[in-house]
Amino acid sequence: MMNRPMLFVLAILFWFAQPASAASLRIVSAGASVTAIVQALELDAHLVGVDSTSQPLLEDRQLPDIGYPRQVGAEGLLSLRPDVLLASEETGPPAVLAQLRHAGVEVVVLPVTPTLETLFGNIETLGERFDRRVTARTIVQGLELQLAQLPLQPAERPQALFLLSHSAGSLLVAGDGTAGNSLLGLGGMRNPVAGNFSQYRTLSAEAFLGLAPVWLVTTSQGLEMSGGAQGLLRTQPALAATPAGRQGRILGVDGAHMVGGFSPAVVSTLAELRRAANR
Repeated sequence: MMNRPMLFVLAILFWFAQPASAASLRIVSAGASVTAIVQALELDAHLVGVDSTSQPLLEDRQLPDIGYPRQVGAEGLLSLRPDVLLASEETGPPAVLAQLRHAGVEVVVLPVTPTLETLFGNIETLGERFDRRVTARTIVQGLELQLAQLPLQPAERPQALFLLSHSAGSLLVAGDGTAGNSLLGLGGMRNPVAGNFSQYRTLSAEAFLGLAPVWLVTTSQGLEMSGGAQGLLRTQPALAATPAGRQGRILGVDGAHMVGGFSPAVVSTLAELRRAANR
């Protein structure tokens, strides 16, 4: 006679060995932008769990939270009995993804390069995987139309810095290869540190003053944590002394639009930036 642990293991293996029908498909999504694509494709009814950054997108569902996308846990995720994990290149750790694959979970990893081409490709990849090709094509065409209707980029693009709140009140500035830098470029602004460094770095007070940004762009979530624009300037005197700080030109954009790559909603962020750039 088999003992209880052995029966449990066999039951789990049996579950993952069964092919999932379209109606019973169970999906877990990691990364707010990935989840936004799932919603756009009208696949959200199949979601049985999402990461912490996706929770605000599905507040009414109160789905199980698998944690921060870079630190998902295999045990909690497997307890949801998913057929598919939709993740971005930022999702990990790699050992957990390998464990999920070994358990029979299909793991679909989408690229996070912060470009509109990557966003369109991710939409079409998931449309192909879930037989929503027509819907995916329609979404991409709709986004292309919205982009064509954005305000034109100004002939002289204003200097702007993209800031991320770090720890103990410190700030990180977006350099090459970041979503923040890509947003500024697509939004009609010029990042004065582009070409000087990649990823996100801290800058000295003297550097902020020397760069003389006309706009300071950050996430609305970070701005709220700082107590709004005035709270940010109170805690960051160097920013207050820049042209942007003196003129109160601080713009908060939804950070969820760039977690795990760009979200379809990033077009609305670009519209905000274009309007600001043309002032």
